[in-house]
Amino acid sequence: MSNPIRVVVADSHPVCIKGVQVEIAAMSHAKVVACVKNSTHLFSVLQREPCDVLVSDYVMAGENFGDGLGMLSLIQQRHPALKLVVLTSIDSPLVLKAVDRQGVQGIVSKADMSEHLRHAIQAICRGESYRSPRISGALQAGPDTVGADRAGRLTPCEVEVVRLFLAGLSVGEIAEKFSRSKQTVSAQKRAAMRKLGIHTDSELVRYGVRNGLIG
Repeated sequence: MSNPIRVVVADSHPVCIKGVQVEIAAMSHAKVVACVKNSTHLFSVLQREPCDVLVSDYVMAGENFGDGLGMLSLIQQRHPALKLVVLTSIDSPLVLKAVDRQGVQGIVSKADMSEHLRHAIQAICRGESYRSPRISGALQAGPDTVGADRAGRLTPCEVEVVRLFLAGLSVGEIAEKFSRSKQTVSAQKRAAMRKLGIHTDSELVRYGVRNGLIG
């Protein structure tokens, strides 16, 4: 019998971690080897714990390594052999397309049936990609107001600046989170708005509501 698939789970919410543990326990050939609640603990575990698959939320307590695209990119750089499943409640085409372009093997919506997590782990361990139904729908739909082509022009940094601004962070707080200057973050925000054809913060908020960046 082959060795079981070793899985690390990363999520800020204990109930989500428990749900993932239960789902993976139903798999005869996989086991959870560690669970973490923030990126600092995550990178510490990945450094010392041999594992095959990381199941991680997209938004979680950042600590030293942030979250979102920046965290995923750093994981890919430091652990290129690790297979990734992003388990998220985000349904914004803008963000999901950025995760898709990042080369993440599996993306599963928390709004889909939990069995899709098992399907994702099985698929990526076969060398395939996997998108759960809600994720596939969002990727195919595209942003409804300015077009997927415009949204696709945003860089990963610009996507994250927009996401965090719409989550309520100020430019200064975003700059501190990413260890950038306020001028750099402000310029990235302006560039993103220009690419999206948006001129004011109120228009950006309306865009966020229509495209799943704001509940």
